[in-house]
Amino acid sequence: DGYTKIANELLEAIYKTKLTNYEYRVFMMIIRKTYGFNKKSDWIAQKQIVEKTGICKSHISRTIKNLLKKNMITREGKKIGIQKDY
Repeated sequence: DGYTKIANELLEAIYKTKLTNYEYRVFMMIIRKTYGFNKKSDWIAQKQIVEKTGICKSHISRTIKNLLKKNMITREGKKIGIQKDY
């Protein structure tokens, strides 16, 4: 098994931020799909998020919108990434 390298500063910001269960699960999945593969952003399909997190598809769009509002993630077209300037 491998590991996902994450900066301590980002990790500290995550545990200080109030997140819902869904927001936390989706955010951690985005970290895994980006930083876990040494990418800053990646195309992540809703279906992939559903499969990896177990969250119903109907909640995924709203959860992503909430993470965007909280300035925790970025979206450029179909690519999603972690917002480093939190």
